[in-house]
Amino acid sequence: MSKKIATRLAAIPAVIVATMGTAMAELPASVATEVGTYKTDALEALGLILAAGVAIWGLRKLGSKLGWF
Repeated sequence: MSKKIATRLAAIPAVIVATMGTAMAELPASVATEVGTYKTDALEALGLILAAGVAIWGLRKLGSKLGWF
């Protein structure tokens, strides 16, 4: 096999990878809506958990300053 042919054969995988795109299927509108609703609900739940943690931390800090604990 000549060197020129070997070089071209070696370049084939690189060309295939470079030209290959990702295949993505389109979601139905109802699924996209539900995913958006889930994101909103999850963000709200995480916000409430964070607020509860800050409130507990604040009460503990206040309690230690005032000698409750």
